[in-house]
Amino acid sequence: MPFESTLRDYREAAAAFSRPARLFLLCTTLAWTGYGVNQVLFNLYLVEAGFDEAFVGRAVFWNGLGLALAALPAGQLADRWGRRRGLILGAIIEGLGLLTRTLVPTPAMVYGGSALAGVGQSLMAIGAAPFITEHSTARERTHLFSAFFASELLASVAGNLIGGWLPVGFGRLLAPGALLAYRWTLLLGAAIQLASLLPLFMMRDLHEARLSHASYAEDRSAVRMLWPIAINAFCIGVGAGLVIPFMNLYFRSRFQCSSAQIGVFFSLAQVSTALAALLAPALARKFGKLRTATASQLLSLPFLVTLGAEKHLAVAVPAFWMRATLMQASIPLVSTFVMEALPAGLRARSTSVTNLVWNAGWAVSATLSGLLIRRFGYSIPFFITAVLYATAALFFYFSFRHTAERGGSPRLSEEAKGLRGEGPATE
Repeated sequence: MPFESTLRDYREAAAAFSRPARLFLLCTTLAWTGYGVNQVLFNLYLVEAGFDEAFVGRAVFWNGLGLALAALPAGQLADRWGRRRGLILGAIIEGLGLLTRTLVPTPAMVYGGSALAGVGQSLMAIGAAPFITEHSTARERTHLFSAFFASELLASVAGNLIGGWLPVGFGRLLAPGALLAYRWTLLLGAAIQLASLLPLFMMRDLHEARLSHASYAEDRSAVRMLWPIAINAFCIGVGAGLVIPFMNLYFRSRFQCSSAQIGVFFSLAQVSTALAALLAPALARKFGKLRTATASQLLSLPFLVTLGAEKHLAVAVPAFWMRATLMQASIPLVSTFVMEALPAGLRARSTSVTNLVWNAGWAVSATLSGLLIRRFGYSIPFFITAVLYATAALFFYFSFRHTAERGGSPRLSEEAKGLRGEGPATE
């Protein structure tokens, strides 16, 4: 049976995950649980505090600005200071940002806290893909990227459920009104995010090689690969910024859904996406990572257009699930493809550039989208995003269709390196 074969393949690959990889998956689970609480609740918290959609868009802009400004320094820090230390610093800064903007919901503190959280998120995001690549082998790397992505999604499910349902309990226990209940729930989310530091501290004996760009001969053909990677990320970032930050407000404004309902919608979307991501390696083995990822992204577009046009909740919710599943399930395949195609000295640089342009596009488009939504409603941003996603998917495919897909590079021997799968690969 194909499903049994896929499951057996995953068990074998998971058994090969190194200790740093397993601890990093735990770190990811905690960090994204905290993020999931904020994802479903923070915009509602701002609206409850008296702000409008335009202000929400500006808050998203500052978060994206923090992500973008920290992107290039974060890549250099990850190379020269070590992936693990960069991740620790990122978790601390993100947690402080989440606490700041929740405790003091004034414009200055919301903007500042959002930017600070963005800096921390940038440090964690940029260190993640190189860390995974360098603490895995070719045999299990695609499975590890899929497990990493599934951990993000399933942790977001937990966070979405906490963010959706816990305010109801807090509202009954503490005081009437949603604002205080939202605040306590968001503070719990920040505490969970800060707990992601614990698995990173458990790797204190981990040895990581410090990388210097000067130690790698610049391969011009490899450096040129960064351009289509960056253009793809920018188009997706602009498109995502138009609609993703406003999905919770979309369901509340167009369909009058409660925070609990929105939490369930988000959670089920994450579950279906996680399952699709876990199946992705089997499809990629048969059709190739690039073709599978491109097909998945293009298949998501009709559902995105449906969301913009639909007026019935019974149709909008399944379209929301299908769009999220098909678009996001491609992410681990693209990440693995890019990390394996680049030499070690360019991996952090690639994630830096990707995060810089993605979040710059996100920040600007989220600001514009808040104004568009207030004037024209939600339909136009969805339609523009569909065009941008199609452009990104096709451009990326035609840029790399002749690039051979390969596994990881040769690894140091166990005697030279210590523990298999627990250090950077050599190029």
